[in-house]
Amino acid sequence: MVCRNRRETTLAAIDRIKRQQGSTAVTIAVFDDASKDGTPEAIAQRYPDVRLVHGDGNAFWNGGLYQLWSAVRDAPVDAFLWLNDDTFLDPDAFVRLTAAWQETDSADARLILVGATRESDGAISYSGYDVVPTPFAFRLQRVAPDATEMTPVATFNGNVVLVGRGAVAALGLNDPGFFHNLGDVDYGLRARRMGVPVFLLPSTLGVCDSNAAKRDRGYGSPKLGVHDQWRKVNTHHGLPFRSWWRFTRRHSGKWWPLHFALPYRHLLRFWKLRSSA
Repeated sequence: MVCRNRRETTLAAIDRIKRQQGSTAVTIAVFDDASKDGTPEAIAQRYPDVRLVHGDGNAFWNGGLYQLWSAVRDAPVDAFLWLNDDTFLDPDAFVRLTAAWQETDSADARLILVGATRESDGAISYSGYDVVPTPFAFRLQRVAPDATEMTPVATFNGNVVLVGRGAVAALGLNDPGFFHNLGDVDYGLRARRMGVPVFLLPSTLGVCDSNAAKRDRGYGSPKLGVHDQWRKVNTHHGLPFRSWWRFTRRHSGKWWPLHFALPYRHLLRFWKLRSSA
């Protein structure tokens, strides 16, 4: 779990883990990216058995996950669970994860299991994805979880993801070359390329409301003017050039230059305005 300045939310997420049904043995590790609201102190006081890894405030989600995973990679566990700190698991989430794990019968734990999440109103918020082939853009289509059966998917959001140790042996950790986003999608696509199966579990495993700030005020939002698009593009609510370059070079095949350029069309108006000034 990676966190920063969401003390009560993070504590609530840990509490949901502690109150899970079943007998799955779990070790909790949290990366705190230099929170200023007392998050690490509160975790240490309330849950002294939680392993804390501290960042300098510049790791963001993908970098924090990489640093945390690096610190616990040698732990004697069968699998590693990524869990967003604003994801509140259902009481039977671990029971269902364990049942799915046993159903796959993967002797070398070379698989990835994905849990979809839902909004507070019940709509799907985060899930698995399939790739939609198109020369015009890199496009993903969200896959809705089946009611009863696991579904193969190409990649996923990283909110609830169980990565078997065999998958880690094949893929390594998430790529620290990504800034904040895209590390989870990249990991799923690399798994597919390496023949590591990725399954979306039936139904949803918990509540995680969509990131309204990113949707409404992040790069690409129609609510932002051109100046704000420029200001946001290289932030964690944007699409940093270096991360998107890395991603499209790796996953877009011969169309990667077009796929790289297309999302930055929002900036073209600003360039035209400056050129005509």
